[in-house]
Amino acid sequence: MTNETKEARVNQAMEMLKGATIHQLNMFVESGAKVVYKEVAAASEKTAEPHFPLNKSEEEGRQWYDFLIGKGFIASDTEQACWLYMMGFSSTLPSELKPIAWLKTVETAQLMIRRVHGNLLDTKQLTVAKMTSLASQCFTKQGEPLRLSKPKKEYSQDADEIEHFLPTISDL
Repeated sequence: MTNETKEARVNQAMEMLKGATIHQLNMFVESGAKVVYKEVAAASEKTAEPHFPLNKSEEEGRQWYDFLIGKGFIASDTEQACWLYMMGFSSTLPSELKPIAWLKTVETAQLMIRRVHGNLLDTKQLTVAKMTSLASQCFTKQGEPLRLSKPKKEYSQDADEIEHFLPTISDL
């Protein structure tokens, strides 16, 4: 059975189960539909383009983009649509998705990601392991996937600029 067929069956079953009783739901799960659903979810996860969870507004994402381009943290040829999608500011998938070239230190990349997605880390909606994995899929450093390491304090003007950058509230 193809993944498309499995997905269609799951969607059909989900429609039928709207308003179902607990007993009906248990029967559905016991029938093996749970296994099919997991297979479909796993298949769609593998084919999805990498991106951080949706978080914050597109306007805030544009302000981060302008700041990072202007200060030389990311390559000037980085497309804004790629930045917004990969960093979780937008759900609109660009026609061509290219990784973001990070030009400064790995520590400043980690600091920026934690500034943007710290709220998700605090509420456990995003784990450090998932953040590290997504960073290596969404960013490059000198042409190689960006590898985040244990966070360590960096004392530099770049780190200070990221720590003190606040998107303007009036535009949000």
